Amino acid sequence: MKWPMHPEDLLRGDIVNPRFEDFKAYRVWPRFPTISMSNGICALNCKHCNRVYLKGMQKPLTPQELVDKALEIDRNDGIGFLLSGGCKTNGEMINLRNLLPAVRRIKDETNLIVKLHTGLVDRKLAEGIVSAGVDLASMEMVGSADVVKKVFGMDATPRDYADTFRLLKEAGMPYIAPHVCIGLDYGKLSGEPEALRLIKESCNPAVLVMIALRPTKGTEMENAPTPTPGIVGEVVSRAAALFPDTEIALGCMRPRNSSGIGQGVSARDEIELAALLAGANRMELPSRHTVAEAEKMGYKIKRLDGCCAIPSELEHLGASSKNGGDGGWLLQDA
Repeated sequence: MKWPMHPEDLLRGDIVNPRFEDFKAYRVWPRFPTISMSNGICALNCKHCNRVYLKGMQKPLTPQELVDKALEIDRNDGIGFLLSGGCKTNGEMINLRNLLPAVRRIKDETNLIVKLHTGLVDRKLAEGIVSAGVDLASMEMVGSADVVKKVFGMDATPRDYADTFRLLKEAGMPYIAPHVCIGLDYGKLSGEPEALRLIKESCNPAVLVMIALRPTKGTEMENAPTPTPGIVGEVVSRAAALFPDTEIALGCMRPRNSSGIGQGVSARDEIELAALLAGANRMELPSRHTVAEAEKMGYKIKRLDGCCAIPSELEHLGASSKNGGDGGWLLQDA
């Protein structure tokens, strides 16, 4: 499948006019922490993660511990949390069914936003997630069965992932924010166009989150090539074409290395700029360089606490009181 523009065009700065009025910069910590359902346990041992990213999550295990942690977040001026963790061999999130009553209690007793990494679901679980009051459902959409097998070690198909989004939509999930990992196949494009097509077919996303392979020490992919800015721009441009009315985010899972082409522009800046020019108007902790480029494009800059997938209808909960400056927080330079 031919992409709509050449990768080199994406770095010229004259390709895309802003699709939305605002460029939204997000910081997750400290008001939107991640809580693990599985205490670092995962049956899949995915090749790009190897449980490394589970180690930094807060680790309640029982329903009461989850409620206690949520109440602590609420007392400390938090706006919500991501409930994530490891998976069973079938792709279902470990301990999720056991914790749904606790989520219901949290929603009844607080105004916290609950975002859930759903894993693969059946109809009963989808209905249970919605009944528990989860606000926002997220999961990676993978467009290649070969990549699912190679990276996750599962026999699931792209249709299984699409069915999860369809079942959540049919159950009445208020907001769905699918994630697409660019370069999940050891840094190569493999199935990303199909992932976007299946998202279009299966749900109406509130936000579409693009992430990019981040070669991580301690994983099988630690020496894999980082997706290039051109590749990132290609996928984001296709997403913008398929979802013209949907905000696109460049999420937190992306390369952060500082080496680049010189002239004061880092590799991190190049990736952010490629996504920006291709149509992304949300980013988790963009660099000051990226924010300056967004301003040059005519965007109004908004700085928000919380996850970049939070729908516009809920973003007032994370609005900074100082959107005109740095909002009191450091935008990360590479």
